[in-house]
Amino acid sequence: MNEAPLIHRRDMLVAEQVARRLPDLLSSRNLIPAFSNFFITRDLDMTIFIAVLDTNKIGDHNRYTQPDFLHQLSTDLGGMRLYLSNSTGLRYVFLISNLPKLLRSIELPADIPLGMVALGMKFGGKIVLLPWSKLGHLLIVGMTGSGKSSTLRVIVLQAIRNGFLLLLADIDQTTFAMLEGHANLMAPIATTSQDALQLILKALAECDRRAGMYKAMPGFPENIDEYNAAAIKAGKEPLQRILVVLDESSAVLKAMGGGSGELAGKIAELGWRGRKFGIHFIFGAQEFTKDLVGAVREQVNLTIAFRVKPTAAQMAKAIGCANAHRIPADRPGLAIVDRFGPMQSFFIPKPLLLDAGSSSQVLLSEMEKTLFARALESADGKLTLANIAEWGGVTQHQARKLQAVWATRGWISKDGSRDNSFCITEKTRDLATNRQTAQTAQTNSNPK
Repeated sequence: MNEAPLIHRRDMLVAEQVARRLPDLLSSRNLIPAFSNFFITRDLDMTIFIAVLDTNKIGDHNRYTQPDFLHQLSTDLGGMRLYLSNSTGLRYVFLISNLPKLLRSIELPADIPLGMVALGMKFGGKIVLLPWSKLGHLLIVGMTGSGKSSTLRVIVLQAIRNGFLLLLADIDQTTFAMLEGHANLMAPIATTSQDALQLILKALAECDRRAGMYKAMPGFPENIDEYNAAAIKAGKEPLQRILVVLDESSAVLKAMGGGSGELAGKIAELGWRGRKFGIHFIFGAQEFTKDLVGAVREQVNLTIAFRVKPTAAQMAKAIGCANAHRIPADRPGLAIVDRFGPMQSFFIPKPLLLDAGSSSQVLLSEMEKTLFARALESADGKLTLANIAEWGGVTQHQARKLQAVWATRGWISKDGSRDNSFCITEKTRDLATNRQTAQTAQTNSNPK
């Protein structure tokens, strides 16, 4: 056994006991105990013991990886947490130490990069951060007060930050009330089941419209990133991504015919068509009945489960978030993610929620404020890659990504009269001028 540094003696003794017992436990179930190596390590403040199976000797892997067998193996070892790793061979991964504690409350960082969405923080302080282009569709479940609504708002407000258009359904009118009348809304917030259906139909109509635009664009783009790259190169208007959120979706689906109703069918169509056209879908609900889980589960790429009722334990297991019913009632924001395990979700303070909900509010990072102001002051609004890289302290690659995002948001566009360079648009110029005027007025009204 290879000993890693800084491992407590107690953990070493436990790992040795597991290594001695594993061969007998496998043999008792008529499995070949062909372990090629054992080792113990520390990762993210956790002590982990890994047993590596010799895949050349065990033959069919299926019996070694069955959930029931893994559960029995964990039980025989006193309920020790056991995970399966088959990305590089076949390994049993045991958590020897206790799980580290997550913070109870974590505010959304202000410096989330454009093009990315942050969901929360895992053990060890690692942020769950994904590119919007790879996020796909989401399922978020949880009881009232568990953190579900807060997470929906965190995602929506990051979508606004990235220039998304919004289609929101809020039947209880409590999740997105501060966004009523927001400039990014493609339609009024839906408050009835029939209104929710109309939102889905509107999103599908947008798929049809964008399909025609893709067909007409040279280069035959297959997704929104390819289309926007071609559009920007041709000096045409890029497309904005769209976020569709259906809160209390279980109740809405039930009211509209269940898993076989018209709404479920349209959602399924939007699920397989939407991603290529830059349309993301989020299902939010307290729980799903068995007949609805299948209809929704097939559409999502990521599932987040906050605390659910004990009666919904099987539902949580079916969506890949087993034990969500065991999350303590005094831990709002704590969730289980099917791809990442436990996570403390981010929250946004209420004053910031209200500010961001203003239809005239544009969320600029400090770097963007500085760059736009400097471009107006010293380059007549021109924002070349060289300017962005020098003034922002970023690489040329990062500058190119920022330039593409700003063009998608309509903050910059190519100006044929100035060497076809990207320049700040009138919309952004007015924003910068208004902000500067407001700051000057505030300074004059508050003399030292």
